[in-house]
Amino acid sequence: MSLPLDVPGLEKATASSVKTRGWPSLMRTVREKQALVITNHNHPEAVIVDIKAYQELLARAAGNPDDARQGELDRLRAEFDTTLASLNTDGGLGKVMGQPIRRGRRTALGPSL
Repeated sequence: MSLPLDVPGLEKATASSVKTRGWPSLMRTVREKQALVITNHNHPEAVIVDIKAYQELLARAAGNPDDARQGELDRLRAEFDTTLASLNTDGGLGKVMGQPIRRGRRTALGPSL
């Protein structure tokens, strides 16, 4: 699995700045920003997170993947129901579906001669 070249929303630091800034400065950024992406030649190579965030990631990864899928299905189902309800207001979808389509020309069945 490869990561995208840009990791949006995360603070970035170059590999050379790790040495110049020092560990306390990097960890201060991690505590403030939740994570820090370490780049080498403008490509992300590592992400530093605090131990609590790491433990949460491990717990989520060890969880049941079916629970995550079910949550996503529930979210999509709710989104669909909301969209369908908005289409049904004022007889919208039922009104359209209940009427034949008129295009102004007769439809000929079979091969044309």
